[in-house]
Amino acid sequence: MSNERAKRGLNIFIDPHRCVGNAACAWAAPGIYVLDEETRVAVLENEDSASVEQLFAGARACPTKAIIVTQFGRRVYPTILPPMFGDGLNSTTDAVEPSTTES
Repeated sequence: MSNERAKRGLNIFIDPHRCVGNAACAWAAPGIYVLDEETRVAVLENEDSASVEQLFAGARACPTKAIIVTQFGRRVYPTILPPMFGDGLNSTTDAVEPSTTES
């Protein structure tokens, strides 16, 4: 399968709020992912010349899972985006009220 055919519908999104700028993606896929010198957030520099393997290598190397890969609108990687801070419970919808029973 050709690289262009494999990349069809593939989109890469880098969440600037999750990126901590440690450049693990740039080490995994040099020349494809780079850190913006001003913001210290990862950016794609040569997406057209990148192979699918390079795009995924950078995404897998990200410690905060800031690189999101979708294909045809469906998330491919990471499959579950864990919360960065806290236990992930939304106090208004996910919290369980303690039961009060009278004896």
